[in-house]
Amino acid sequence: MTNPTLTKFSTENDLFYLDCTSVLFADDTITGTPTLSYLPTGLTGGDQLSFSSISVNTEAVTFPDGRVGKVGGVILVRIAGGTPISSTEERTYTVIATFSTANGNTKTVRGRLLLLPLGY
Repeated sequence: MTNPTLTKFSTENDLFYLDCTSVLFADDTITGTPTLSYLPTGLTGGDQLSFSSISVNTEAVTFPDGRVGKVGGVILVRIAGGTPISSTEERTYTVIATFSTANGNTKTVRGRLLLLPLGY
């Protein structure tokens, strides 16, 4: 499953969408609250990401590229924190979401988050 690369500056606290539609059967949906983590591990201080307001969509989501995320198939998450490697070099994080489905499956999807330098 491929999600587009998400981008943000370290000062931003943004709501992002992870489309899980392609890993779900037509009659399946995400249940409960997904668990999110990220790579690389071992980061400290401002390099760490924080996740809040994790939920699952209750209406279809149309993405800028025209894809449609089905009801119950898109994870919404607010992401704060993180820093670029330097004032001229971005840092790439892998955001990992694990969730249960109505059909009794456990699924994992990944997305990329690019932390841009403020002078980008």
